[in-house]
Amino acid sequence: MKLLDRKALCAKVPYSDRWILKLESVGRFPKRIVLSPRRVAWDEAEIDAWIESRRQSNEKAAAPLANFS
Repeated sequence: MKLLDRKALCAKVPYSDRWILKLESVGRFPKRIVLSPRRVAWDEAEIDAWIESRRQSNEKAAAPLANFS
């Protein structure tokens, strides 16, 4: 098992710490592993699986509507 620290996670997933915490709290992002009171990490395999599930899902960011006159 390979663990990702915050910096490595942010290199893979372009979300802020706050947004990741929010997604974790509602069960939409892999949970962090608490290594010590001041150190957390994420399982790289879980992050990769989450990224792949996003790729496979039909959820896409809503594109702004362009007004072509």
